[in-house]
Amino acid sequence: MGLADEDDTTIWVTEVWKTKEHHDASLELPGAKGTIGRAMPLLTGEFTKQELSVAGGLGL
Repeated sequence: MGLADEDDTTIWVTEVWKTKEHHDASLELPGAKGTIGRAMPLLTGEFTKQELSVAGGLGL
């Protein structure tokens, strides 16, 4: 998670998945669905998505 420099209410969440299929499967888990359902009413503002190809780095 990261904080936006421009304001104090924006956070950036970055996830790294082995494949898109792994990510999609994670969203079908009962625990994930419940957690997302509870979190959504707390979230406001614009939601964006950006897909990247990982070139490397520590821990990946």
